[in-house]
Amino acid sequence: MDTGQVAALLGRTELFGRLGEAALSALAERTTHRTFHKGAVVFVQEELGDRMFVVAEGSVRLLIHSHDGEVIELVRRTPPEVFGELAVLDGGPRSATAEATQRTRLVVVTRRDLIDLLRSEQVLVDALLYSIGALVRRANRQTADLAFLTVADRVAGRLLDLAGWQDEETAPERLQPVQVTQTDLAQMVSGTRQTVNKVLGNFESRGLIRVAGQTIVLVHPQQLHRLAGR
Repeated sequence: MDTGQVAALLGRTELFGRLGEAALSALAERTTHRTFHKGAVVFVQEELGDRMFVVAEGSVRLLIHSHDGEVIELVRRTPPEVFGELAVLDGGPRSATAEATQRTRLVVVTRRDLIDLLRSEQVLVDALLYSIGALVRRANRQTADLAFLTVADRVAGRLLDLAGWQDEETAPERLQPVQVTQTDLAQMVSGTRQTVNKVLGNFESRGLIRVAGQTIVLVHPQQLHRLAGR
């Protein structure tokens, strides 16, 4: 990627999108690029963070590992989303592990460059506060889902997220087919693979989804939306 392409990518993100062209170009010149193959680890939970990332191509999932080996998938990041920004603010430990789900290209922004921009660009401060607020809201929703929803309800909600559901006006044909293994889906909803398998079978028998291998097509997203309690 050349500087112009990186600047264009940064301009599409929620975090850097309100910067002017000069600031975007200056930041783009100071970035580096890294490519990760499927399954490669970008950073590990608890390691100190001194850089953040922008997804240029591919996908990254953020995972929490417990001491007894259990894994929960928090979220997936796709172009042009950013991740790893929280630890960069204070140089503290990463709250999750980041892993590429396919061949993935990332643009790397260092803590020093981010802090320099925060000191000179008020719009970036506002955008970063919004980003932190979104992280807190997502964490609160996930906590509430675990406390109040069944595994089936959580599967319905995560399928909607993965397919790109926006609201009840979203037509089924506008949704993306979901490419996910049952093991990965179980990690997303804090359930077992066997339970998720039964839930998907139930959804398919009711005509809510159509399953072909690792591809899931949402046939009646509105009904899934009601199951998810959203």
